[in-house]
Amino acid sequence: MMPRHTVGPWGLALVVMLLGAAATARADTLLTLSETATVMEHPDELDASLRVEVRTANPADAQRRVNATMADALTAAKAVAGVTVSTGGYFVWRVGPTPQDQTERWQANQSIELTSHDGATLLKLVGELQQKGLAVGQLGWRLSENATRAARAEATRKAIAALRGRAEEAAALLDLRFGSFKQVRLDSTRPPPMGPRLMMSAQAASAQAAPPSAEAADVSISATADADVVLLPK
Repeated sequence: MMPRHTVGPWGLALVVMLLGAAATARADTLLTLSETATVMEHPDELDASLRVEVRTANPADAQRRVNATMADALTAAKAVAGVTVSTGGYFVWRVGPTPQDQTERWQANQSIELTSHDGATLLKLVGELQQKGLAVGQLGWRLSENATRAARAEATRKAIAALRGRAEEAAALLDLRFGSFKQVRLDSTRPPPMGPRLMMSAQAASAQAAPPSAEAADVSISATADADVVLLPK
């Protein structure tokens, strides 16, 4: 007589669970999707960099004149509400002599960095500093950190919503239903650091009476969502 094997309650439950898991594994459909969303934002921060530039035959004289002009510029800039002020690098070096010009000269320069959300106020200040002899190194609009963060969050929200919409549309076409996102990967692009730049020599800056102009163009912020989507039988 063949030996008889019996399956206890726990063993039977395990068999049922394994069969159910196998059936689920066969029934689930895995779909890989990707969606990119873009939002357009208007730059909200104007950034300007100006420099004091002096060239003389004496290094001490060059530095003295740079120091005096920069001190005057800082006083004027700090008196304007809503403008963030900082200074850049300070450089002194010897220029010449050259075969064409045997005169030894020394050049010194230092930059001042200005940032504001009030474009009209900052442009007026830049014009005043130009009249003091400072040259514009760069001038342009950009998105502030807060605006960039908000735009990135909005683009990400739109990308995820579009991803869910595509998943449900694909499920309907396949006569299935949306189950869940198994894995989601998010990525976003950063906006360019600056808008259009204005470059100007010291001679042109000192001769210009009116303040410069700076028009902002919208910048795009994009976010991409990639996901593995689980589709289930209806």
